[in-house]
Amino acid sequence: MTSAPGRRAYAITGGKGGVGKSTIAVNLAIAQARTGARTLMVDTDLGMADLNLLLGIAPDKSLLDALGGTPIRDVLVGAHGIQLLPALNGSYLLATLGPVGLRRILEMVAELAREFDTLVFDIAAGIGQAQTTFAGATSDTIVVVNPEPLSMADAYACLKVLSVEQGLRHAYIVPNRVVSRAQADELSARLGALVTRFLDLEITALPPIPADPAVSEAAQIGVPLVVHAPDSPAARAITHLTRTLAAAAPTTGRWLRTLAEGVSR
Repeated sequence: MTSAPGRRAYAITGGKGGVGKSTIAVNLAIAQARTGARTLMVDTDLGMADLNLLLGIAPDKSLLDALGGTPIRDVLVGAHGIQLLPALNGSYLLATLGPVGLRRILEMVAELAREFDTLVFDIAAGIGQAQTTFAGATSDTIVVVNPEPLSMADAYACLKVLSVEQGLRHAYIVPNRVVSRAQADELSARLGALVTRFLDLEITALPPIPADPAVSEAAQIGVPLVVHAPDSPAARAITHLTRTLAAAAPTTGRWLRTLAEGVSR
């Protein structure tokens, strides 16, 4: 099946936990939906899911139910204009899925994807099989990096593994929690220099997200930032980021074909 114009599948990753991946993923998905795109968000932090908390919802079912035979559409839950395919916090079974289980999840997502214009995968921290499988199944990879030294090291490690294991040849970089444009440019330049020197990979810097107290305020009350404080600096930056991505050509061609390739690996 050939993708309709404008269809995109994003993986939001970064290697390190706590860099703001989930916040950017949730708000990017909602911003996409506000443009009129039918948007599906997938929580791929299978055993430590928390997107429902950022969205302020309590799903009755999860991917564990879907793997057990519940129709995948019955697992979806709507919030703020998007559909969420939730995982399950504290699920050892989901956290330890092997290749067969991961393949089945991708097959179910590929089935659902035909009904949506935009997919957003929130990738868990780390560089294990689940993380690289889900990130490798999308048309566009977005790596979040912040000024912490460990964040830079882990972002590079994430790119290295995706390049070697999934054949990634292009990634977007989002500097997050920066205090100035100069700091954002420095982060992108340093990571870019490492990638150019050691990896067969091209990176493109996206508009940065500034440090903003409204981000933690929104998380504490369980309301997405672009809903809670749409005029805050970080919310405006995420909206700008969304428009920038929408204007760019997808890194790979057919997103459903990309998903199918992810399943087959």
